[in-house]
Amino acid sequence: MSKVLKETPEIDPKASDNSNRPTEKPAEAKTSGAAVPVSSLNQAKTKPIASVRSKYAWFDISTLTAPEQWGAIVQAMPHQKFTGVVANEQQVKQLPPNLDKITYVQGTPSPDKLTALNEAYDILVLEPSVISSSWFRRNRETITCKIGTSVNVTDPETLQLAVAMTHEVSLLIVEFRDDTKIPLEIVLADAQNFGTEVVMKVRDDVEAKVVFGVLECGADGVLIASGDLGQVYAVGEVITSTGQKGGQPLQKLTITRTEHVGMGDRACIDLTSYLGLDEGVLLGSFSCGGILACSETHPLPYMPTRPFRINAGSLHTYVLAPDNRTWYLSDLRSGMEVLVVSTSGKARRVSVGRVKIERRPLLYIEAQAEDGTILNVIMQEDWHVRVFGTGGQPINITTLKPGDQVLGYTMDPGRHVGVKVDELIIEQ
Repeated sequence: MSKVLKETPEIDPKASDNSNRPTEKPAEAKTSGAAVPVSSLNQAKTKPIASVRSKYAWFDISTLTAPEQWGAIVQAMPHQKFTGVVANEQQVKQLPPNLDKITYVQGTPSPDKLTALNEAYDILVLEPSVISSSWFRRNRETITCKIGTSVNVTDPETLQLAVAMTHEVSLLIVEFRDDTKIPLEIVLADAQNFGTEVVMKVRDDVEAKVVFGVLECGADGVLIASGDLGQVYAVGEVITSTGQKGGQPLQKLTITRTEHVGMGDRACIDLTSYLGLDEGVLLGSFSCGGILACSETHPLPYMPTRPFRINAGSLHTYVLAPDNRTWYLSDLRSGMEVLVVSTSGKARRVSVGRVKIERRPLLYIEAQAEDGTILNVIMQEDWHVRVFGTGGQPINITTLKPGDQVLGYTMDPGRHVGVKVDELIIEQ
C-alpha cells in the first residue's frame, strides 16, 4: 500500500563523515552553556516550510487483548480518517491492507529481527538514541519501512531532544507530560522548516481538536490509545471539521424594499477572532437564505472599530454555522461556533466570545435572488450597521433602496432546531 509519509534520508548527527550531513542543518547557539537550536536565524539554510497537509489519526491497539474489541476499532478506522494502527506482532497479521502498520522498536534490532519488521510493518518507530547511533548509519539502507522516532517531553532537555529529532527524521511522534501546548508550538516551528511530520499522542477527541489548531497549522496527526470505540468516531469528526476549509457559495441579491419596524431586541455577535475587511456572517429571517452582514472592521466616525463584532440583527434571526446548520441569535452562547464568510466565498469556523443583546430601533430589509427566492433580515436601524455589496464594498443599511444589489445566499427551505430537514415548512 502507499505510505502515509514521504521518505527523506535520515542522517546520524554524530557521524564523523560530514559529507553525509544535510547542508541545511541549523547551527546551534550557546547560551549559558546550553545548546539551543537557532534555526530561526538560518532561514536561508533550512528547507522551505511545508504547506499544510491533510490531517490524519492513528490508533494504538497494541495493549488491547480482546480480539473483538480491537477488531471493531480497526474495522471502523478507515471510514473515520484513521490511516495507521500501532499493533503488536500477533495483531499485525490480521490487519487490513488499507491501514499503515506501525510498531515501536526497542533498541537496535538484530538482522533477522529487522528483516521480519520490514516484512510485517510499514512504519518503524526507532528510539532517538538509535537514530543518533552508528548502527543506524550503517543499516539505514536496509530498512525498507518508513522511519520515525518518538520522544516523551517532560522537561527542557527532552524538549530539546524532540526539536533535534525534527532535523533528523521525517516523522516524529511526540508526547507531553504537561497540559501546556507551548512545547508543541516549539516542536512544530522547527518541524515546519524541515518538512517533518509531527504526530502527537492525545487522550481523546477534545485534545485532538486543540492539537490540530496549534500555530494554526497544527500537528499533522494524532495518536490515540484507548479501548473506546466511540473515540474512533469522535476523532474522525474532529478531522473532518478541521479539514473543511472550503467555502460558502454567495450570489447576487436585489433589494426589493426596506421598512421601519419599530423597537426590538437585537444581538451583537462578538467573536474570538479578528475579522478581515471582507468578512462577515450570513443572516436571515428564513431558512431559505440570508444576507452577508459586515463586521465593525471598517472605520466609522464617532466610535472606534470593533473588528471582532457583527451587529447582527433581531433575536429571531438565523445565523449560518458550520456543517450546514443554523442557530437563532437568541440561542448563541460563548464557545459556540458560527461560519465567517468572506466576499469571495471563503469560509472558516470561529467561536463566539459573547452575545450582547440590547433594545434598539429595527429596519426590515427584503431582497430577492435571481431564482425568485424572497428573503429578509431585520437589523438595527442605524447608519453604522452595514452589509456587503456585490462589489465587496460595505453598504450602510440605512442607505439601501430597491434595486441595490448585495451579497447573500439561498438554499432549500426547512429547518428543525437549526438542522436541515426535508418536510413542508412555510415561513412568512
